[in-house]
Amino acid sequence: MNNDEKMFEEADRRFLRKHWKTMSVFAGIGVAAIVTALYVLTWFVSTAQTAGFIPSMLGQWTVGYAINFILHLIFWEILFVGSWVIALVAIVGYRWWKTLSDEEKKGNRKRSKRDGGNAIGFFVGIMWLIVVWFDGRWALAFESWTFNNWIYSCLAALGWTLLIFGIPFALYFAWWIRQGTIEEAITE
Repeated sequence: MNNDEKMFEEADRRFLRKHWKTMSVFAGIGVAAIVTALYVLTWFVSTAQTAGFIPSMLGQWTVGYAINFILHLIFWEILFVGSWVIALVAIVGYRWWKTLSDEEKKGNRKRSKRDGGNAIGFFVGIMWLIVVWFDGRWALAFESWTFNNWIYSCLAALGWTLLIFGIPFALYFAWWIRQGTIEEAITE
């Protein structure tokens, strides 16, 4: 850990000590949201099975059932959890923001590289769904898939993702290298 990171940690500690009441309110909202989300999840799973919306045996599930289940679960979570959480966080956050000094408001820092997301994994997942759709296995129960089907569909998704993003990256890299050689030729 370098000196900059230690300095940021100390600034974070001071900030949390000063605003501990607001942070504990946010933590309480977070705990209540997690408990409510787990309750909504268990409610929806049991309701969906008894209503025949999804099969109760996991081996009978298909990709279509999984996507349909996830989309409906997201809807119910947003309706029963997201609606009040967003409203509470907005109200508490706005009132807290108004109490901050100008120095604290400007105290934002650069985001470190380790905080970045994993976009490639997301795109490979989306591409896997597309590969499964085009292979005709969308409505095929998982119990009838072979291990080879699973691995080859994952590899095909990875290959298509690398192809789609790799070609523009290679073209940009070639253009960037060419610009560098042109600038070197001009300066000589």
